[in-house]
Amino acid sequence: MTGKILTSRDPVCGMDITVADSRYSTSHRGLVFHFCSAQCLARFTRHPALYTRAQRTADIRPITKKHKLQFVLPDAEALRRAGDRLPAMMGVTVAQPGDDHLLVEYDLRQASLEQIEAEAEASGLILKGGLHGWRRAWWRFTEENELDNLADAGNGACCNRPPPRLR
Repeated sequence: MTGKILTSRDPVCGMDITVADSRYSTSHRGLVFHFCSAQCLARFTRHPALYTRAQRTADIRPITKKHKLQFVLPDAEALRRAGDRLPAMMGVTVAQPGDDHLLVEYDLRQASLEQIEAEAEASGLILKGGLHGWRRAWWRFTEENELDNLADAGNGACCNRPPPRLR
């Protein structure tokens, strides 16, 4: 007699995971969720409501972000290494090295600027501070707000979209 192989769908990336082989899982509101990677688990843990609320699959669209990350005296090898490592992250579609920077493009539903910065630093790069540091802090702040707003759709009203008119 053959038994069924129990699978679960990763709520962040949509990948099917064999429950018996799952290395990453967490419980949320009494339900157990399984993940394909530590990156998906971290994204879910940060904003579980974004991935557990009822929504049509057709309504899930990527949230594309593009940023230019600047570094302090980067060497060409470290930039190349980061340019190779970043696209291996889930959600990162472009990591193009320049003279002293990386142009990155990613899906905010699957990766965050904070995760990308950590991966770039793991490649041996040092992110610039000063005005660029403030700009990156602003980008991270707006990403968190955008994800919080998506997770709590409510009545559709927010700071840039008024509520529907009452009759």
